[in-house]
Amino acid sequence: MIPENINTITLANIECLIADRVPEGKTIEYKSALPGGSDGDKKEFLADVSSFANTSGGDLVFGIEENQGIPERVTPLAIAEVDLEQRRLDSLIRDGIRPRLTYAIRVIELPDNKRVLVIRVDRGWTAPYRVTFQGHDKFYARTTAGKYPLDVDELRTAFTLSQTVIDKIRAFRVDRTISLSNNITPVPVRAGGKIVLHCIPFNAFGGTEVYDVLRYRDQPQLLRPFRSGTGWQVRITLEGILSHSGNPSISYTHLFRNGIVESIEGTLLNNEHEGVRAIPSVSYEQAILRHLPVCFSFLRTLGVTPPIAVALTLTNVRGVSMSHDMWDAGDFYPIDVDTLSLPETVVEGLDEDAARILRPMFDLIWNACGQPGSRNFNVEGGWIGGH
Repeated sequence: MIPENINTITLANIECLIADRVPEGKTIEYKSALPGGSDGDKKEFLADVSSFANTSGGDLVFGIEENQGIPERVTPLAIAEVDLEQRRLDSLIRDGIRPRLTYAIRVIELPDNKRVLVIRVDRGWTAPYRVTFQGHDKFYARTTAGKYPLDVDELRTAFTLSQTVIDKIRAFRVDRTISLSNNITPVPVRAGGKIVLHCIPFNAFGGTEVYDVLRYRDQPQLLRPFRSGTGWQVRITLEGILSHSGNPSISYTHLFRNGIVESIEGTLLNNEHEGVRAIPSVSYEQAILRHLPVCFSFLRTLGVTPPIAVALTLTNVRGVSMSHDMWDAGDFYPIDVDTLSLPETVVEGLDEDAARILRPMFDLIWNACGQPGSRNFNVEGGWIGGH
């Protein structure tokens, strides 16, 4: 791949590929022209894109002429409407490959309205990815010699590796939940029930990425805990860096070097009135809805790429009911388990709507209290809590 962030690739980087005679291989391929409008061209393009996602990721560079895999010269693309062409490629990838994969497009402007275009495809953690365009229905991977269709044994291995990542994510959650339930935390946290929000990048368990989380040491105002009150402190830990509020803490956010974000809130599940504990449905949902985009901001700043598993867990909640209007529990039932560990939602983009991601989890918590779903959403799925 081009050793540069996709958003900062320039013509100079492209010319270096030519000067250094960097050959096509497992992570880079050159094309002199964009895919045409024929079904064959589209299938070839989708096979290239999916093969990168099924292997190690890579760059498709359009606007370079190659000879036996060696780049020889820039052949600028004459694209009349850049936005229209990007939408066409986006549509091809979105509709022609399953499941969704992560990629970015970089357009490099040249004189006379000419361009070079780079599509960077990230390694996929929900592999294998299948080309589904016009019933093509094939899987591709890559070697140094280029792409090839996967056989049955390779497909079985790909599915197994994908499941292994998911299993590791769930094992991590179980381990953390046990530790938190036993008050084994990086800083002392108030006793009682806790809201636990995890954002877990798939490549935290399938890759070797180590992120520069210590950048927040010099910008502590940016590393916000779950609920900060009037202020917070930041400290370095063995796993990364952590912000916390209060002593003992009412909340913290722990940013791991492998990109995992763990946020804990220790007050909202401990409200008690006349001996009855109840979840304040509006304020607790609002707090989580507000904090998830903050977690996504951390990941975006670090350069973490999706997919991300978003997970919500409530600990020490046996006997706790849901309160919709202050302390009126109405026809709610108390939760009958110590820990509510909700199924993960896989997020493909860090700009996805927090309400869409979290509503299924909120509904399940209301189900645990005997209700069909959260009362804080309208029929369109928008959050209306407090209105």
